Amino acid sequence: MTRFLLLLSLLSQPLEESKLGIHLIGRLTEGAKRIIEAGPPVIKVLDPQAVADMREAIILYKKKYPSGLVVVRVWEGTPAIRFSQSNEPERSADLFWTKVLEPALKRLPEKNRRLIDYLEGPNEGENCPTWESVESAHWFGRFWVRLARRIREGGMRPCVGSIAVGNPPGTIDEIYSKLGAFLPALRTAKECGGSWSYHAYSLQYTTDPTVEIWYSLRYRLSYNYLSKTDRELARFPLILTEGGIDRAGNPHTDGWRARGDRSRFVTWLQWFDDELHKDEFVKGVTLFQIGDPQGWFSFDLEEASDWIAQHIKRMKQARQEGG
Repeated sequence: MTRFLLLLSLLSQPLEESKLGIHLIGRLTEGAKRIIEAGPPVIKVLDPQAVADMREAIILYKKKYPSGLVVVRVWEGTPAIRFSQSNEPERSADLFWTKVLEPALKRLPEKNRRLIDYLEGPNEGENCPTWESVESAHWFGRFWVRLARRIREGGMRPCVGSIAVGNPPGTIDEIYSKLGAFLPALRTAKECGGSWSYHAYSLQYTTDPTVEIWYSLRYRLSYNYLSKTDRELARFPLILTEGGIDRAGNPHTDGWRARGDRSRFVTWLQWFDDELHKDEFVKGVTLFQIGDPQGWFSFDLEEASDWIAQHIKRMKQARQEGG
């Protein structure tokens, strides 16, 4: 009787698999392998052209889940290439392509390159103007119009934005004005078969949507705007290319391990996954990070990897049993 009621409950609501994925850095750990084996909807890898383990992760994932999504980010190196509003945005995009992205792709073996679904650009405004003002949002939009086309011409699909948590900033009117300035970039990305991305962190482990609408769920403000201005873009796919618990980005003191424990973290992840399922346009979240505990100790997912893998498997099984 209990099993019958469970199945009846599953049949009464849309069944979807988990939207939790992982952001890999450095090493393909045992925990990362378990999660990949479980079949997350999306993974993100850093610098596969330089790190053999990241290339192995792509192949391992795509061999078992050919329709799964792979997002790649290329680290710009030190010193990082930087642009200001005094620089012409189209010229800046060309330089970012020729100095950062194109050389990395050329170093990547073809068998790996053809398995990449999306390629990111500058991360969180670290390289260029973004959301400081409407004018900077215009600059960023023009930059991404050009870079999206360069990425597509280079045989990749663009994942635009890489928007830091809490952005665009300001009042609702200010947020909407900045998004309006960025719309050409989203339209171009759509034309190029791409997606866009936001970094979805909770600052305080909260599970209250009225709080998280400003943080881990802030992307909903953007889609509220798109639903009023461009119905086609209101269905444009979003990948949350970083996610989890963060306060101010300190690798040792601000992540989930430094400010909670495994139990608290997985409880939050369960809630977050449930929320993501309410938004069809969200393809998944690549939780930050696994593979680099030395560099990002408080964010490292290894300790929670067994739960993440089992959660992904449970949701797959529930969907199969529910038809």
